[in-house]
Amino acid sequence: MIKLTNRPEFLFSLFGNLAKLEGIGPKTTMHLGKIGILKPIDFLYSKPTGLKVRKFVKGVAEGNVDENVIVKATIVKHVFRKFGHPSYIEVRDDIGKFNLVFFNAKRDWLVLNFPIDAERIISGKLERFSNEFQIIHPDYVQKLDEINEIPKIETLYSLTKGISQKLFFKSVGKALALLPKEINNVEWINDNRLSTNGWVSFKESLNRLHNPLNVDDFSVSSPFCLRLAYDDLFSHQISLALSRNKVRQANKNRKPIIGKLSQLLIQKLPFKLTEAQVNCIKEIKTDLSNTKRMFRLLQGDVGSGKTLVAFISMLFLAENTGQCALMVPTDLLAQQHYSNLLRYIKGMGIEVTILSGKVKPKIRREKLERIKDGTSQIVIGTHALFQKEVQFKNLQFAVIDEQHRFGVKQRFDLIQKGDSIDILVMTATPIPRTLQLSNYGDLDVSIIDEKPFNRKRIDTAVISETKIEPLLKRLRLACKRGRQAYWVCPLIEEDENSELVALERRFLALKKYDSSLTVKIIHGKMSEEEKNESMQSFAAGEVQVLLATTVIEVGIDVPNASIMIIEGAERFGLAQLHQLRGRVGRGDLASSCTLIYSRNLSSSGRERLEILRNNDNGFHIAEEDLKMRGGGDLLGSQQSGVPKFRLADLDLHLDILTWAQEDARRVVTDNPELKGIEGSNIRLLLFLMGREESLSLIRAS
Repeated sequence: MIKLTNRPEFLFSLFGNLAKLEGIGPKTTMHLGKIGILKPIDFLYSKPTGLKVRKFVKGVAEGNVDENVIVKATIVKHVFRKFGHPSYIEVRDDIGKFNLVFFNAKRDWLVLNFPIDAERIISGKLERFSNEFQIIHPDYVQKLDEINEIPKIETLYSLTKGISQKLFFKSVGKALALLPKEINNVEWINDNRLSTNGWVSFKESLNRLHNPLNVDDFSVSSPFCLRLAYDDLFSHQISLALSRNKVRQANKNRKPIIGKLSQLLIQKLPFKLTEAQVNCIKEIKTDLSNTKRMFRLLQGDVGSGKTLVAFISMLFLAENTGQCALMVPTDLLAQQHYSNLLRYIKGMGIEVTILSGKVKPKIRREKLERIKDGTSQIVIGTHALFQKEVQFKNLQFAVIDEQHRFGVKQRFDLIQKGDSIDILVMTATPIPRTLQLSNYGDLDVSIIDEKPFNRKRIDTAVISETKIEPLLKRLRLACKRGRQAYWVCPLIEEDENSELVALERRFLALKKYDSSLTVKIIHGKMSEEEKNESMQSFAAGEVQVLLATTVIEVGIDVPNASIMIIEGAERFGLAQLHQLRGRVGRGDLASSCTLIYSRNLSSSGRERLEILRNNDNGFHIAEEDLKMRGGGDLLGSQQSGVPKFRLADLDLHLDILTWAQEDARRVVTDNPELKGIEGSNIRLLLFLMGREESLSLIRAS
């Protein structure tokens, strides 16, 4: 048994300097860095993108054109051309003659490597040109006793300038040779999983991935590819399970939840909670009744009522004298939640404080004091909540709304303000199951998958930018009838190379079309004070059209805003378009969303917009977005924490991901410190996959 606390010495060469591999110097190292190859083991985790299958022939013939052939030939003559024209070597096989064509090859090199009457084994793609067979720049030219150096099946890789397929393939072979004998008999996958799927060892799977014996070995469903995908996903899930275990390890002494105040709030509502909301409240209440700390993700579609679920959940603890914090991304959203919560809990004797934006020093000091002595039971705020001067007497529950808009350190700073506080993170971007498992595997998940009964469907249209004139007429008429509209543009400043229309240009165009329209601009480069002023004037009905970037994606409710227009819609992700569309339809008015696309819209771009036009289910849209854009882009740059897998593909390996999570949670539940043979083997996997930082969670606990 290998006892592992730090990376074992027998792995050092795999994680060492690339320059120690034959044929790789400083310049090559620089080029390889551009495609993520920083150490020898990275070659092993670079999945082949294709295969080159070579065929042995006695002589080339018409039937071999466009095939990669291996043939024995004799050098007949050299034909040299003046600079700028290709030189060629005429050779003869068992059937006839053909040419080897070289561009920019030096004469001395050709003479040295192709001596007249010498026999060579030649491999390359056979072509026909001017009624003659030829191979341009052969892949291999070997002496007769070197024939085994030509692979019958060669894997191809995604490369960059300065790196050839031959160099990369050889480097993969060198890296495979560095796999130490110490891992030969080490296995971290349980016997049942191995035997059921017919998987071989990690080492053998890597060998077959890069040196397939046949075309079937290259298939994404081959046992070798599936086993390696599992290793990648299992190591990640072990990391998440260790994190989950660390979060939940401390037992909490809880008071029984009475639930009187939450029931009062529910009775006050002018509508009935959806069944999904009721189920989520039950799940949270169960967590808050257990001795283990809660760490839960609440996800729901736009306008599904997540905040109300959070309000009710906070009352469970507030009535037991615990303090709760609700952190939101903007001052305006904080103010909206504050006003709504005050209305809901009026007469219940619960004090709510808001911490956001600019406030007079005296008032701020008073608020901080009431938070510190526990008088304020619920605190709502922005990034101001995690500042050092904000001290709680008994913070028990933190709700983080639109959690992806806060940095990891910001969330951590808030969580540190209490002792083993319960955490509820919320997102209005429905997350597909694959991303739930891969990115939120350390959280329990609650889903609100239905909308309130009074929520109306938003009529969605897709139009070309050439049809914008009729749209402007409808917009002007709607504004004269008292309606308000959002108009979203992707850019702030005009770019002469872009088809996108900037805010400034659209502002001038709207005013030129109808100078009586009251239009205001809001974008991310404005100060918080400027953004608040624009949003408040829009919410107050003083502005007819709010011209915006995606900064309004998370915004306040404006019931009178019933029109959403999104320009350059093909440039946005489906999930983001759905979020923007959800800004309207918040009142009793029939609402619409118009997606404007540019002239040169591709067929796939049109398909994406049609998905949105025909669908208002955020979960379905998110799944489609994942298929079309991939996990890394689904949530945009703001959620760049989505893990990148090298041997697994979330689009193809959902079943494998599910197995990996099940197995990882079982392992960490039964063996939280990864002791014994099983634990030592899994530690080795974490080192091999570069995820050993999760072992610090064991040391810390």
